[in-house]
Amino acid sequence: MANNVSIFCKSYRGDLVAAITMVVSVDRYNRDTLPLYIAVPQDDLNLFKSTIDSKNVIWLTDEEIIGANPSVDLAAFHDLLGTISQQIVKAEFWRLNPHDNCVCIDSDSRFIRDFYASDFLSSEGHPYTVLHEAKPFREFCLVHNIQETELHFEAISKEMRNYFNRQGPSYGFNPFPVIWSNKVWSVLSDHLTETDSNILEAIVAHPYESSWYAEVLLKYRPIPLLPIEPLFKAYLYLEEYEYDQRVGMDETKLAYFYLGVVYQSNWYPRRLKLAKRWAYKLKRYFQRYKNRSD
Repeated sequence: MANNVSIFCKSYRGDLVAAITMVVSVDRYNRDTLPLYIAVPQDDLNLFKSTIDSKNVIWLTDEEIIGANPSVDLAAFHDLLGTISQQIVKAEFWRLNPHDNCVCIDSDSRFIRDFYASDFLSSEGHPYTVLHEAKPFREFCLVHNIQETELHFEAISKEMRNYFNRQGPSYGFNPFPVIWSNKVWSVLSDHLTETDSNILEAIVAHPYESSWYAEVLLKYRPIPLLPIEPLFKAYLYLEEYEYDQRVGMDETKLAYFYLGVVYQSNWYPRRLKLAKRWAYKLKRYFQRYKNRSD
């Protein structure tokens, strides 16, 4: 299968507006007509189906995906916070994916130029892996005194390196979208079974789904390691967005380097009100003050 890759998004009603924009961008720029799967909670399915006007979406429910793994208890899954449960759904999509690979995208992302299967797979059909040291982003955060990012980045990396007993650099395996192989998730599943665990317990203990995937790939190498830089420009902090606006880096220019863009949903430009903008700045001020005090 030449285009052996699908696109997968885990969403819910709180991200419906963003998901609409994401789907529109896929419909517009998807030159190889890669299939788009969207998973939502069963209770949200009718809302999404009636709101998103696209014939190209293949709908799934969280419950269908979780139910494909008999080792995961659905009731325990439903008891989890959404920030944790959505990672488990992403990590389990491979069980229902009819393709060998997927591009896992978030609702708050959108494509800004044409894309093809070749953006995600090598000529031999192997998926690329988002893997880098995040130096430009970490440098930006250092200059703007966003110290919690460096601390968080190093803490996650150390935690997952220790779990897999890996020596070496601290890597970033995001931002989303990222490209995943079913083979890697299958190896992780086998590993968890051998350790009398499952994906729910693993992600609850270490809630970093992209790190689970990439560290398994680094340790076991079930597929060739073909590292690439991030596929999308991700504006995780308002400071990044405002800086690019000042220097004239708009989406037309970003399209030279990226397939798409991600805006942090709590200050997404189209919804950014003055009060929320200042609330964000005030929050960041107190975060910086706290970091200086620690």
